[in-house]
Amino acid sequence: MEKLLTQIKRHRRLLGGAVLLAVAFFIFACVWLTQVRGNGEKSRSWMINDQFSEFALIDDTVTQDFVCDRDLLYMGFAFKVQKAGDEGPTGVLELTLTDLDTGEVLATSEGDMSNILDTTEAYYTTLGLSQPVELTEAGERHYRVSLTAHYTGEGRLLIGYTPTANEAGLGLTVNGESTEGMLAILGVYAQIGGFVTKFYWVIALLALILIGAGWWLFTGKKCPLHRMVFCFVLALGILFNMVLPPYSAPDEQFHINQSFTLASTIYNPYLPVAQSQIHSSLRRPSDVDVIVQDGETTVFTWQHIAKNLLTTNSDPFTHTQDYDEYQVDSSYTMYWISALGVLAGFLLRLGFIPTLFLGRLTNLVFFAFLAAWAVKRTPVAKAVFASVALLPMTLHLAASYSRDSNLLALCLLFAALVLDLAFAPREQIGWKQLILPALAGLLIVPSKIVYFPLALLVFLIPAARLGRFSKAFKSGFLALCLVIFFFNAGGQVILNDFMSGNTQVAAGAASTSVSAETAETAQSTAEPAQSASESAAQSTASVPESSEGATAPQMEEAPVQDDSVCYTLPYILSHPLDTLELAIRSVVENGDHYVKTLIGGTLSYFDPGVQIAWTWMAALMILLVLAWLQPGFELPVWAKALCLLIGLACCGLAVLGCISWTPTYYTTIYGLQGRYFLPVLSLLLLARPKRLLLQTDCTRGLIYAVTLVDILVLLNAFLSILAR
Repeated sequence: MEKLLTQIKRHRRLLGGAVLLAVAFFIFACVWLTQVRGNGEKSRSWMINDQFSEFALIDDTVTQDFVCDRDLLYMGFAFKVQKAGDEGPTGVLELTLTDLDTGEVLATSEGDMSNILDTTEAYYTTLGLSQPVELTEAGERHYRVSLTAHYTGEGRLLIGYTPTANEAGLGLTVNGESTEGMLAILGVYAQIGGFVTKFYWVIALLALILIGAGWWLFTGKKCPLHRMVFCFVLALGILFNMVLPPYSAPDEQFHINQSFTLASTIYNPYLPVAQSQIHSSLRRPSDVDVIVQDGETTVFTWQHIAKNLLTTNSDPFTHTQDYDEYQVDSSYTMYWISALGVLAGFLLRLGFIPTLFLGRLTNLVFFAFLAAWAVKRTPVAKAVFASVALLPMTLHLAASYSRDSNLLALCLLFAALVLDLAFAPREQIGWKQLILPALAGLLIVPSKIVYFPLALLVFLIPAARLGRFSKAFKSGFLALCLVIFFFNAGGQVILNDFMSGNTQVAAGAASTSVSAETAETAQSTAEPAQSASESAAQSTASVPESSEGATAPQMEEAPVQDDSVCYTLPYILSHPLDTLELAIRSVVENGDHYVKTLIGGTLSYFDPGVQIAWTWMAALMILLVLAWLQPGFELPVWAKALCLLIGLACCGLAVLGCISWTPTYYTTIYGLQGRYFLPVLSLLLLARPKRLLLQTDCTRGLIYAVTLVDILVLLNAFLSILAR
């Protein structure tokens, strides 16, 4: 027994990892058994014709000629039962599908009529085909479907049709007689089959590898914390990339347009770099995919991407095409990284889907590198910086085309570098040490006006460390930030519109865009209304329709609200109580939404998005609090206060920007999300009470725990999409 205990103690690291992997595998297996297995029957269908007001008796054969431009796996028809006494129709219903142009029999089917429901209403009953009928090339194909009834009893079958044929109808024959109209037909063109199980176990296997590798790094204690962060961010980002593919992140379609346009201007030698119009986008002619660009991820999106992940491009080299699709804004600062990935896809002749993923991957690698560098350089609150970098919302943005991917990384790095210059054990700072933080700050400021206060972090650096040039450096840096902001990002336009009440500028998203129509709207819980610009980019706003009153006798139209009258600065100053009421009501009604969109409880873009259980949100918030209370170097009180004030100033500007974009008849702030506070969350958490700090540093364990919860969040997201 003693030898056994000795062996267990000697190999406890290996045994602990084995137990953890066994538990994780058991959880994945249970989820597959109860939630994933059995979803192979999921299918996609469309109504070839959904109109039926009359029913025809199938005495012999009913034939319908029609046009179809999709594959056919099953066909459904609206049947009703005609009983003979108490007996319904019995026998076999035979289906034959032929090519109308060639007469070739493409598929057959036989069904037992007794399986058709005997109800007062007609319901679609699907009949499987003996073999899938696939389109060999794009375009329409002409078919003839024949339904022949072979009765064995007195009961009969009725089939629904409309007396007026739609565009797909080419002719209807009922029992040998030509009839005006068209059958109600449902076509099933895709079935997921066993793909869901395969895809699930690929995700599970990668997660198990991450769990095992993470355990080895955590318990080994030889791998530095910043390298752990890099590995975890990169691995989790790839998993997020798989579960939530391109076009699923907030407003990602516009960010993709921006990155592809920038890449196209480099790829095509006849185009000036980054000079295209914001109302249109550039891509290669074949960079179009309706299923992926739909943005609402389903299991069929995964399947389609998996089938096309290794496609190549056959367009003429350097050839690009102008698309009538909006970009985000006129500044390309935050899109160079993803654009370089897209450009690599162009040069490698990759197809649209692999190029999309390559652009995302470059953003992710860049974020992981800068986030890890920030954790390495900060002398204080390393656990906080690492935890913020590993929040699900951070990873979701980092593994996307959103400019917030680069912006988040730069904000983390800038804060860490300034803290390092201010409080690391050194006496003097050389000019070379100032280049990187200055560059990071100058990249942040023109990107979004709300993060301008971050430039004030330079006042954390003691004058003694900068020497006699201290005032010159700080004032010069701030002056340069102002110059770059006004001349590069159209700051004057933003401020003028904010003062005058022009709601067509994306103030709500805290953007410094000069575009009047590409507002980064984000998913909002505000009341539905349409912004004055009515742009294609403002996809979350809807039109408040004038409708007849609910009380029929009055029949009065509701007044149309004016979206152009918003909470501009003059309005706020003249209506302070109304503005305060708006802010308070927003917190009360949408407080949970702000928390979930900060941590990652609501992922994806389209309403209702991918909802994550509050259990995992609570676990992440507890871990974030524990990271906040980790012991280590303590900032002076004045430094904590300055960091807190700067962070609150950025948050206040984000809220103010959204308020200024909110019509005055709204009851809550339009477009506000918690993710706008992510770039300064680490600063806010630097103000920590010294007396509450934990005695033991468990930063490495906390980071690994956050990684494990992130895997559960991914599993939750997978099941949320699976349930669609």
